[in-house]
Amino acid sequence: MAQRYRVVASSAFERDVRRLRKHRPDVYESLVRAVEILESDPFNRKSQANIRKLGGIPPGEGHFRLRVGDYRLRYDVAGDEVILHTFRLRSISYR
Repeated sequence: MAQRYRVVASSAFERDVRRLRKHRPDVYESLVRAVEILESDPFNRKSQANIRKLGGIPPGEGHFRLRVGDYRLRYDVAGDEVILHTFRLRSISYR
């Protein structure tokens, strides 16, 4: 049986999602599917998602990113937890 990861959201991520859910419900549905992928394969070993490890970013600030259309979900993996940091447009995600 494959390992399942526990997904934990930061307060900044929850704030981003509240705004998104209100203004872009179509993207919110894609986000829900993306979180399901992270529960099963946050390192993208099955190559089912567009996940990249970011260089020069220390753990704790979104060491990985998952592309969801024009948005980027930044997260870290600590043990059996996936910690979601932000979900923002690409143009502001890397600032």
